[in-house]
Amino acid sequence: MSIQNHNARGLLIAGTHTSVGKSSIAIGLMRCFRNRGFNVKPFKVGPDYIDPGHHALASGNPSYNLDSWMGGAEYVRNLFEDIVEPGDRFVVEGVMGLHDGAHATKAAGSTAEVAHLLDVPVVLVIDGSMLARSAAALVKGYMEFDERVNVFGMIANRVNSPGHAKILKDAIEHATPARFLGTLPTKEELKMPSRHLGLHLAQEQDSDIYEQWATHLEEHLDIAAFMDALPDRNCVHASRAKARRFPQVSSTKPFSVAIAKDAALHFIYQDTLDLIGHYGGTIHYFSPLDSPALPSGVDWVYLPGGYPELHAERLSANTGFLSSLREFVNGGGPVVGECGGLMLLGKVIVDVNKTSHTMTGVFDFTTSFQGNKRIIGYRNLEYSPEETPESVIELRGHEFHFSLFEDNNEKALMIHRHPETGQEIHDGYRKKNAFALYSHIHWRSSLRWWDYLLHHCILPFKNSRRPVS
Repeated sequence: MSIQNHNARGLLIAGTHTSVGKSSIAIGLMRCFRNRGFNVKPFKVGPDYIDPGHHALASGNPSYNLDSWMGGAEYVRNLFEDIVEPGDRFVVEGVMGLHDGAHATKAAGSTAEVAHLLDVPVVLVIDGSMLARSAAALVKGYMEFDERVNVFGMIANRVNSPGHAKILKDAIEHATPARFLGTLPTKEELKMPSRHLGLHLAQEQDSDIYEQWATHLEEHLDIAAFMDALPDRNCVHASRAKARRFPQVSSTKPFSVAIAKDAALHFIYQDTLDLIGHYGGTIHYFSPLDSPALPSGVDWVYLPGGYPELHAERLSANTGFLSSLREFVNGGGPVVGECGGLMLLGKVIVDVNKTSHTMTGVFDFTTSFQGNKRIIGYRNLEYSPEETPESVIELRGHEFHFSLFEDNNEKALMIHRHPETGQEIHDGYRKKNAFALYSHIHWRSSLRWWDYLLHHCILPFKNSRRPVS
């Protein structure tokens, strides 16, 4: 690996709060840079699956999550250096407000911490619609709250008159050192629809929306001056064969995995796919909605989260697939289902209309959307496998769902203890080699979990089916 000086340039789009418009501005900038012929590398701060899908379509490259709570500082830096190459333009989209994260008194997990760790310039987006001179106080507060963060400039969104724009510009430039990069008017046809977990999925949008946002930014911001003002970044780039963020593996034993990927189940980190490949895995995608059965001959099955509740009737009607998954589990096949995958592995999903839909019945629980309670938070689960009860495995991840157990006759095997209050949250169920969790696991941050699955479940199952010569 060699150190190279290069003119990689980019920025982090942060907001003062959720729904200020940072996602739309981020994808618009990705497309602006792409239209200029640059190789654009997108990133998302925090545990998010929906925004990265939009990033991929806007930029032409997969988007990676940067989460300093789940992955730690070294992981975030190494991941970024693995992906950003000479000549790239990169855009990082923040999460929630600039300083919001995993704690009330610490920066851990926040957009601000990631900006500091990577030394990336921040463009702060404010909602200017109800502000005048107070905008300067807002920007000044965000800049001074954590002076380690380089707030390079700011954009005022939802500003619909030149007079209002001038007031904001004059106030902010008078009271702060931030570059006033411009204002964006409201344009109703550019609004991106959302539902209970966030924006609609990328595949549900008209693909022209990314070009429309790029045009919107080009019309109201000086993109060329914007790009020229960005500082050059000197990065250490590792070849994909020697990714800095993964342990070096002296030898790998090939295995195959079937991963659900359709409108019902699809929430998976790109970094997890890279991890599987790094350890010698071959991925076969399938659709729980349309595939008549699991792909044949695979060594394990991964059922990530998604929106099974929106497609419960079709899932329930695909009896051939449900039967093949049930048979795979009964035969000792390793399966991991997270959140939506957990729901598929249960008996029944009760949708918002109180209609029951039969699922695999691998686990004796029913999930329901009859409540309106959102479950959200980081998780650090502890698990002691039955094969090695003295060994405690940590699984880092997060929960984000509206469904609940309507009845649950299974015993949870994993536990999260809140580090300050001591509150306990129980999760993680097992039936033979099938695991179901409400938590979405960050696999790179849970390498002992991955090592356990690989060497105690996946490879032994693969070897047990090897024909005797």
